[in-house]
Amino acid sequence: MGKRTACWVSLVLGLSLMGGKAFSGDKVKVGLLPLVSSAPIFVAVEEGFFREEGVNVELKFFQAAQPIATAMAAGEVDVGATGLTAGLYNALASGLDAKIVADKGREWPGYKLSGIVVSTREWERGVRSIEDLSGRRIGVTQIGSTFHYMLGNILERHSMDLSQVKLVPLGGLKSLVEALSGGQLEAIFVAQPFCTQAESAGVGKVILWAGEELKYQIAAIFMSGGLLKKRDMAKAFLRAYIRGCRVYYDGCLVRDSNGRPLKAEAFSRVLGQIAKYTGLSPEQVVLDLSYNDRDGELMWDDIPRQINWYRAHGMLTKDLNPQSILDRSLWEEAKKEVGP
Repeated sequence: MGKRTACWVSLVLGLSLMGGKAFSGDKVKVGLLPLVSSAPIFVAVEEGFFREEGVNVELKFFQAAQPIATAMAAGEVDVGATGLTAGLYNALASGLDAKIVADKGREWPGYKLSGIVVSTREWERGVRSIEDLSGRRIGVTQIGSTFHYMLGNILERHSMDLSQVKLVPLGGLKSLVEALSGGQLEAIFVAQPFCTQAESAGVGKVILWAGEELKYQIAAIFMSGGLLKKRDMAKAFLRAYIRGCRVYYDGCLVRDSNGRPLKAEAFSRVLGQIAKYTGLSPEQVVLDLSYNDRDGELMWDDIPRQINWYRAHGMLTKDLNPQSILDRSLWEEAKKEVGP
């Protein structure tokens, strides 16, 4: 057998082993934050699911959600994996060529993703509930952030509104903890592991976990119009992602009757995979195992609710039809191809 023939046979065999799911050499560039909530993507990379689907993935890490939408508009990323903020909805309303296609994390009962932490001083003064925060300074990352949205909705559930508290945007999560410790704020709304870290350091006390108040689609996977035009590649990406969701869910999210992880066979392996990309230890990762749908299905009905809330609170500059920014059929086709 000649050298060229041997190479051709090797290529055909390689395509066969991948089920024929091979695409051009173009990379699918994924913009995301190095957070535990990105776990299904990390798992899909480490388990080789993207490679098996013939998708050449490049992870591009950001430190905040809004720059990911900006990068997509500039053609620098094909997939965004981040929080659903007013900034993202405004970008979509202003012509960002992209659609939301899958789940990337929810606030859910029994899962401690983010919470309200009051300072130790306020705790000693008797602040124990959301009602006790009236008139106090509460730190969030940004106006229009997921924390802003959750705080507003939780207040409304308790017959209150944002006008009854003093909202203070400070940017990063670490800055919020530092401000709480320094006495500049009475409370902060932050994600894990910062909630537990604040308690361990004696800085504050968690008075409320968001997942006990809201079932909320906090983050999502969205794809550029350019990638969506390559439907086979877009579906291949989602197939790999769904497989990653299932390994993450089955390995880390299944709980016993006391709410503790059952620690399936893949538990330690998956924790190590997440730790590799987040810079956290496996022990810290355990504190931040956010809920993700096992099949990566978005809470489709939650998107219109979010858009309506942001519009009602003056944070959307233009009208936005929710159906124009969702591609449910792509997820449905990918899930069907993955199988049960």
